[in-house]
Amino acid sequence: MIRLLIALILFATPAAAIDPERREAIVISGRLWDGFRHVEMFLPSDTPLLTVMAGRDSAISFVRTQEYYWPLSRQVHVDFERQRDRVAGLLRIEKDGAMIAEIAEQPFAILYPDGAVNGNATLLWGADAEAGFAAYLQTERDFNRRFVEAQRAQTAHEQALLDAARNGSRAAILPPPPVPVPNLRLVTRPQPAMRVDLAPGDYRISLVADGAVVPGTLRQLRVIPAEDRPSIVADILPEERWTRPLASNSEDARLYARAGARLYLTLFEASEFAERDYLSVVSPQSPASADRRIWVRRKPAEAATLDLRQGDAPTSLAFSQYKVEQTSSSGFGYVVRPVRGGEAPDIEAFRIDVPTHGVRRLALDHEALNFRREVIVVDGRNGTLALIFACLPMALFAAARIARRRRNDHSDRP
Repeated sequence: MIRLLIALILFATPAAAIDPERREAIVISGRLWDGFRHVEMFLPSDTPLLTVMAGRDSAISFVRTQEYYWPLSRQVHVDFERQRDRVAGLLRIEKDGAMIAEIAEQPFAILYPDGAVNGNATLLWGADAEAGFAAYLQTERDFNRRFVEAQRAQTAHEQALLDAARNGSRAAILPPPPVPVPNLRLVTRPQPAMRVDLAPGDYRISLVADGAVVPGTLRQLRVIPAEDRPSIVADILPEERWTRPLASNSEDARLYARAGARLYLTLFEASEFAERDYLSVVSPQSPASADRRIWVRRKPAEAATLDLRQGDAPTSLAFSQYKVEQTSSSGFGYVVRPVRGGEAPDIEAFRIDVPTHGVRRLALDHEALNFRREVIVVDGRNGTLALIFACLPMALFAAARIARRRRNDHSDRP
């Protein structure tokens, strides 16, 4: 055994890391409108079809980069950090064999009027992009200056209160100015790209330089209508597995809960799409089905209460914050409790306590958001019955062996 271990140590070689084969190629890099925000994506060199969503403009550019296939993800990836060279030229757009536009590259910036998380973004182009970003930077500088001044005034006010208390002064001390509230408005740094804003239909695009099509830039372009359906969806967090929420997207989907269980429910604003349409825009390499629907969560729904009905008796559930606290340092046990002052919440949701008996159906309802779900209460597992069923195969096997032995004993008797 010792010799075998020595041989393994001496002759074993470390496994070689996977180093995919790279090649230089021209891909399309874009910021495409997905019905809510402009998502970043790229189209590999061997993918002939680019899909964009109508309704708002999108930005694309042709980039020469290092491209490789990654077998673990079964997708083509690019190494923009190693190489990202823009390919100069005009974007030529053709429809039914006729050229309808040639678009030059220009700077663009993304304007989020209410912050990136709230969507509703628009693209600024050319001089508007440069001016918008410069105004945004100036606004941020002004806010930082006013914030520092407010902090200094607050510190001076607190020191004045301490001095007055030490000296026994009763002179009125004016309060400091309020701390300024940050503005959610965001403008990204301008970058060069070509603007795509077309009606739904099928087109052909290419990059043209010096009157000729740049090799490797010819693509088909499909513009689809933004047929997203706004809806309210839910995430269900069972108390025993709060880190793995269960999605409830359709009103027809029932929720099954064990009697006596505790659930946490969060609501989200979502957009419903045909899966193939949405994924072809944001992730063109992902497999998709034309028959499936997909719900894309946009942001938490603004709901302070949720009605829970047990028969004819409605109960109003409040949207609350909870903290998950580990019960021991070496185990996996934890408890979920309401947050205390100054704590950061781990869960922000509606808490649902499923009755232990007497109720088979619950109804969750929010009339203003047009949200409804039905909860079916099921009995908990019977431990004794489960043990009996678990031991039943062993008992049957033992009975069969005993019966067989008895038959053999009888056959051996003279």
